[in-house]
Amino acid sequence: MKKNILYLHGYKGSLTPSKQIILEDYGHVVAPAIVYDHPGYFRKLTVLASSADIIIGSSFGGHTAHLLSLLYNKPALLFNPAFVTKSPVPDLSGLAIPKTKTSHSSIVLGKLDDVIIYKDNLKFVTNNLHLEDVRIIEVDDLEHRIPDDVFAEQVAVFMEART
Repeated sequence: MKKNILYLHGYKGSLTPSKQIILEDYGHVVAPAIVYDHPGYFRKLTVLASSADIIIGSSFGGHTAHLLSLLYNKPALLFNPAFVTKSPVPDLSGLAIPKTKTSHSSIVLGKLDDVIIYKDNLKFVTNNLHLEDVRIIEVDDLEHRIPDDVFAEQVAVFMEART
């Protein structure tokens, strides 16, 4: 069954056409252009996240996807999520974002990431995320940017586990 997929790009990024094609094999893709420096970006994304079946994000989009997946208890696939950055900070005022959820999360961490430092991110994930169903995938030769082959492989594994 085709899914509604919400894809959240990284800071000043976008969903590449090749990754869009990969995701379209699994469902209808919504990939909004996000200005993370705009204070209201998170509220706008809540509308899209509420109707998504799966939320996928990369870098700062991974951090945002995690928060939205907690808010709506949705499965999430996060690539090098920016858990250990200081800015931008989403406006979460008035939102009751739980610390845990029961739906699955997969977190792909590149050991060669020099933007979101792998060891710092792994430490944060291990010490701060209290998810019932989480899979941490550590990729030895992965940097911050996700090559299409790695993206396709991780999306396939994630989607296969969801069916």
